[in-house]
Amino acid sequence: MPVAELKLASIYYESVGSGPPLVFAHGAGGNALSWWQQTAFFGARYRCVTFDHPGFRHSSWKAPESDPDATYGNVLCELLDHLEIERAGLVAQSMGGWTCMRFAIDHPDRVSTLVLSATDGGLYLPTRETYAEFELELEKIRAVWQASRPGAFHPAAGSRMLSEQSALHEMYEEIGSQNDGVSRRGWGAVSEQELDRLSCPVLLVQGDEDVVCSPDRVIALHSALENSELVLVPEAGHSVYFERAELFNRTVDRFLGATYPAGPHGHTIIESFANQDSS
Repeated sequence: MPVAELKLASIYYESVGSGPPLVFAHGAGGNALSWWQQTAFFGARYRCVTFDHPGFRHSSWKAPESDPDATYGNVLCELLDHLEIERAGLVAQSMGGWTCMRFAIDHPDRVSTLVLSATDGGLYLPTRETYAEFELELEKIRAVWQASRPGAFHPAAGSRMLSEQSALHEMYEEIGSQNDGVSRRGWGAVSEQELDRLSCPVLLVQGDEDVVCSPDRVIALHSALENSELVLVPEAGHSVYFERAELFNRTVDRFLGATYPAGPHGHTIIESFANQDSS
């Protein structure tokens, strides 16, 4: 089992394929296994690195909780050093967006592209207070799921995945069940002022039925970034990469190989994206 013994943590990781490095950071409902549909697709042309965040499945913290350097962004930096990866493309889901946003801001010269799926990257905006009602509703959904399994949808998978792709929903739950739990330790928020240090192109992929990360939060991040593209995916929940893998992979693949057009204020918004697959 490949484990990198770093200063801050012991990190389980997998590296498949060859080519330019592409590093995948999972969300709070997953671990390195979550990206199986992406590594199979991108592994033919990229070196795909997946890992368990500290506190998830096979990875654990070494640094005490009081250590201010014990952040996921710093752990990612140590992991890339360990793997001798100087510069990489990053693909992040939900909580993983906090990891990769923090790293991309602190080390802009080491990130070629950044894909953020269903996450605001830990961006603190004054409008966050307006999300309080949304967060309360999410806690109700989580409570129903915990009390009613099986039969209730996993919030990070979504009701549509449960009803239309029940086997995939079950797999999502099984992957998450291998974690001990979810901790907020090490996430690392960022401020709007810090976004000026983010120099790479950013792709935001957001499901329009997401009940974990409100689309409004991602739209706000898109508005705050000068070099970002937003893809809103219809009939998709919080985990587009898992629920609509073929569509997600095509979208990311196109982004990785594209020359980025300058839209208004450097933004390109795609308000809808035809769902042509059933995966």
